[in-house]
Amino acid sequence: MIWEFSFLLVALMQIVGFFVQGCTGFGCTVIAAPVTNGLLGTKTGVPYGTLITLPFLYYLGFKTYREVSWKDLLKIVLLCAPGIVIGNVLFYRISDVTAKICIGAMVTFIALINIYKHIIKPLVLKKVETEEAIDTPVKKFLRYGCLALGGVVHGAFNIGGPLITVYTISSVKEKEKFRNTMNMVWIVLNTYNAFNQYRNGAWTPRLFSALSIGVPMAAIGFFLGMSFLKRINREQFLRMVYCVLLFIGSDMFIRNLLKVL
Repeated sequence: MIWEFSFLLVALMQIVGFFVQGCTGFGCTVIAAPVTNGLLGTKTGVPYGTLITLPFLYYLGFKTYREVSWKDLLKIVLLCAPGIVIGNVLFYRISDVTAKICIGAMVTFIALINIYKHIIKPLVLKKVETEEAIDTPVKKFLRYGCLALGGVVHGAFNIGGPLITVYTISSVKEKEKFRNTMNMVWIVLNTYNAFNQYRNGAWTPRLFSALSIGVPMAAIGFFLGMSFLKRINREQFLRMVYCVLLFIGSDMFIRNLLKVL
C-alpha cells in the first residue's frame, strides 16, 4: 500500500465529480480530470479516471439494461471504435506535459461550449431551443464529426463524453433512455480502455492505492447526487459546474503550455 497526500485531494475531487454524475448522469471524469491528472500525472490519472467509473457504470447498467436504445448504442460504438484505437496509441506516444495541455484544452473547450449553451444563449441572447428544429446536412456532419473526435479524445484521455453526447442527444429523445444508453456506451468504451491500459502496464500499485481512497469518496458523491436529483435546480447547478470547469481547465492548459514555451 502506497500513501501520498495527493491521493486524498484527488479523492475529495471525486465527491464533486460523482455528485454531478449522480444528479445529471454524466460529467464525473471531465470535471475531475484537471485535478486528477494534475496531481497524479497522466500516466496514473487517466487509468484512474477509467477504473473509478466502472463500478458505478456496471451498477446502473445492471439496473437499466432493459431500457437501452441498442441500435443507437451499436452505431455509437462502431463509429467511435477507430478513434478509440487512435487515441490509445496517441496517449502512449506523447509526454506528460503535452497530455496535460491536451486535457486542459479539451476541458476548456467543453466548458466554453456548455457555458454558451446553458448561460449565454438562454440568459444573454434570450434564445430558446425549439423541439422541431430542422436537421440539416451540416448539423449531421457536425454530429458525426463530434462522435469521431470524441472517440479519439476518449481513447487518449477518457474524457470524450461531452463530444459523444452531442450525437446521442439528437438521436435518443427520451430522457431516461438517453441516460441509460449513454451509461451503456461508457461501459463498453471504458471497459475496453481499462483492458488496453492493463495491457500497457498502467495498472500499478500506486494506481490501486489511489483508487482505494477514491472509490469510497466517489460512492459518497454518487449516491448523494442521486438523492439530491429532485431537490436541486439542475440548470443552475450545471451553470455553476461549467464555470468552475472553465477555470480549472484553462488553468491546467495555461500552466502546462508555459512549461513548453
